[in-house]
Amino acid sequence: MDAAAIINYRREVGQISSLRDLRSAPYLSYFGYRNTRNFIRFEPVQRAPEFHGHLLIRMHNTPFFTEEEDAATSAEASQLVNNQLSQTFSLGISDNNYPDVYTRFMGSYGNGIKVGYSYWHALDEPVLRSDLGFARLPRAKLYLGIENRRLGPVELRKLYLGNYALAFGEGVVMENTDFFIPRKSGIGFRKRFLGLTGDNSRTRQYKLTGAAAELALGPAHLFLFGSYDKRDAILNTTPVMINGKAHYPVNQFIVLDQRFRFAPADNFRRQAGLPWRDVVKELTYGFHAAYDVLPTSQIGITYYESAYDRLLRPNIEEVVDPGNLNQLIRADNEVFNSYGGPISDGENPIWGDALSFRRVYGVNFRTVHNNVALQGEYAELDKGEFLSGNPHALVLNAYIQYNSFYLFGLYRDYSLDFDNPYQRSFSNYRRFKRTVFERFFLLQSPFYGQLYSNNPQPQSERGFYFFSRYQVNRKFVLTLENDNWRRVADDATQFRLVGTLNYRPIFPLQIILRQKYQGRERENRLTTEYFESLEFRGTIRARLSRFDELSLLYMNSVTKFRPRPRLYYPITPGDSLDTANLAGNVTAPGEALGGSFTHNFNPWLKVRGFFGFYRGFFWNFEDTQFAVVDSERGALRWWVSLYSRLSNQLSVRFKYTRDVAFPITYFQTRDTNNVPIPPHDGRYYQAEFIQRTQDYYYFEMNVHF
Repeated sequence: MDAAAIINYRREVGQISSLRDLRSAPYLSYFGYRNTRNFIRFEPVQRAPEFHGHLLIRMHNTPFFTEEEDAATSAEASQLVNNQLSQTFSLGISDNNYPDVYTRFMGSYGNGIKVGYSYWHALDEPVLRSDLGFARLPRAKLYLGIENRRLGPVELRKLYLGNYALAFGEGVVMENTDFFIPRKSGIGFRKRFLGLTGDNSRTRQYKLTGAAAELALGPAHLFLFGSYDKRDAILNTTPVMINGKAHYPVNQFIVLDQRFRFAPADNFRRQAGLPWRDVVKELTYGFHAAYDVLPTSQIGITYYESAYDRLLRPNIEEVVDPGNLNQLIRADNEVFNSYGGPISDGENPIWGDALSFRRVYGVNFRTVHNNVALQGEYAELDKGEFLSGNPHALVLNAYIQYNSFYLFGLYRDYSLDFDNPYQRSFSNYRRFKRTVFERFFLLQSPFYGQLYSNNPQPQSERGFYFFSRYQVNRKFVLTLENDNWRRVADDATQFRLVGTLNYRPIFPLQIILRQKYQGRERENRLTTEYFESLEFRGTIRARLSRFDELSLLYMNSVTKFRPRPRLYYPITPGDSLDTANLAGNVTAPGEALGGSFTHNFNPWLKVRGFFGFYRGFFWNFEDTQFAVVDSERGALRWWVSLYSRLSNQLSVRFKYTRDVAFPITYFQTRDTNNVPIPPHDGRYYQAEFIQRTQDYYYFEMNVHF
């Protein structure tokens, strides 16, 4: 919106010659003005082309809290991982215990040439290498970009070879990333990059490898792209005969944390030679055409088609353990409506190996009028029906802005069978939430739980979202976030309400009060889908001299849900269950108290730290990391980070974290029949003193030149 205000003002006055002129632009917010002035010049700069670059090296051993992490850290699963690592050495993959390592380089020569390189090795993952004949190098991503060239009347704005990233409209048709961001609205901290750029991110599953270009002719814009790469997927164990040969179709595409060749714990697929890494070849091509109706209004069309060298046959029985198929619920409709089957079978005119395809197309628009912005995108997944007969997805949003107040509203409506692997539009939850894929212990391998936990697609939802910020005066700032939606799979009603009060009684002192109220099926007392969650966070922050800072944090939360009898187990076998409490757990409380500090020794050296206690579920920002932890009995957690600018071109950051859980000493000794062993004959049994302690480190180095 601020950019539109500047463009409209420049059209009216001819040119903007100073900061005073810029500040006079109608509907330009003060925040937008302060940010814009750091990125514009009023006189042309004549400078010879120079090569500049940025190198980032990041290393850590910090896992992010997820359900499948619990499975991966169990004794059984850890042994499976170790076995998997030992079996990969003969396959050209190095056995190792390396930490998570991410290396990224971005370079530019003048304004016309861009180069990039990135390599990511996940925690406890085998090192994958490419054999070049004369050398075996780790698999990395590379790109070369050419920008701002003229081809007669046509402007070649961008041309990228290698790995590139795309995003159009509201992310309904195309946005290739492996990572899910809840409530990705496009504003604030949920902004979306639009257009074409080189890809040096950590995306591996949905990376695009090939060529892409952006062309412009007056108010018309055209993006063309093509990609050919391999994808990770779970294959069915039941073959389909094609031309007399056994063919194993794709069940589900999957984003992997650790890209082993075979899924640990799935011995049947291992013995059958059915891996899950790089098992599907995908050819993707398409375009995005846009036209500027006005300088601040645009309409566009997006189309892409993907062809695969395997059939698509999603089958829940091929993923869930056969003994657990009776555990399916209504939310599993989202799994049953995955794209595939005979409707996906087909050839490709430019690729003879293609056996199936997926085709998605849509339209989008955006316009700005004064201080109001409107945007939207509508897309369909082609299943052979005419317009409006195919699975669809719709996102509409509006934004109104003043200097001290803004309001954002969004509506989304996703069909249950709109299964687009490149969809990254707004949603509160990721795809397959509450399905059997979330309950990894019911699957043929607990690592198949990544079908949910790593799924970047949005859940099929229908509902409204509002976000507002109002600065009452220099002391009070209020924000309100309200989301009401239905899960399409089972029509479950859900809501999320968050309010924040930011109060500054005096300039250096800041008091932040945040209250969240979230729930599902609150009015339905007959379903186990019900839950309600209340979370309060209070922060007192004191800003001191030289940008030093002290803060205190208190958090209290409680989550209520329906009783779960399946959690009950008799203490002693044979007890009468007539009067036993079969309710199980009905609530999950959480609490945290801690303090943090920031101290700048000088402009080149800074230290930050935190010390606190938590019990239950707790999330927090820790320097440059976001941590989510959980402890039933409570734990002490502290971290300290040191940041140093060794020179104008070189900076390093090191962080150490220690998490010490409260000890457990109440283990009861039992025999093989689960009967307690009482003291007898002068003997007694004593459990060990168990105290889980975890240590993590984080290292980062940045080089600019």
